[in-house]
Amino acid sequence: MATSDASAAARAKATELLAYSQRQVNRVVSPPTRQKAYNWVHDVATKRPILFSFVSFQLVLSIVPMFLFIGFATSTILFALISAVVFSLFWISIATLFLVPTVFVTFSIALLLWAWSASFFFAGRWVYRRLPFGIDGNTAVFKQPNGSRQVIFERSKANDAVNFDINAEAAEVKE
Repeated sequence: MATSDASAAARAKATELLAYSQRQVNRVVSPPTRQKAYNWVHDVATKRPILFSFVSFQLVLSIVPMFLFIGFATSTILFALISAVVFSLFWISIATLFLVPTVFVTFSIALLLWAWSASFFFAGRWVYRRLPFGIDGNTAVFKQPNGSRQVIFERSKANDAVNFDINAEAAEVKE
């Protein structure tokens, strides 16, 4: 009884697998189209049996090497792509090992140059504000000790060149 139960279960599984396969084939190729192909193959086999047998033998014996070649070509392409990605990632990581310290050094140099130029700017501005004279637009102004200012020369307006003419008399600056 155990044998008949096992064979019945195996038959049920096989029937279920066959029905599943049939549903999947029906999804890909509709039954009328498949029946049309079966009829054509039957007609060729009946009308030209020698040609049909030749094509059948060629197909049956050549299909395995063809599938093996297709599998080999596909796996070779996949292996090459995976190898290329791994190879590229390896060398990119090696290049990153050089890039990070280089960027750190260039960042440090840029930071030092910026700090140097900013400190000279602020020091120059501090010195300029404490000088007794300065240039304001088109005029050079001299600061008096009492806080008043006097113009000591003006830029000539005849042309755009930086050419200052010294005035004989210093004029008081209007604020």
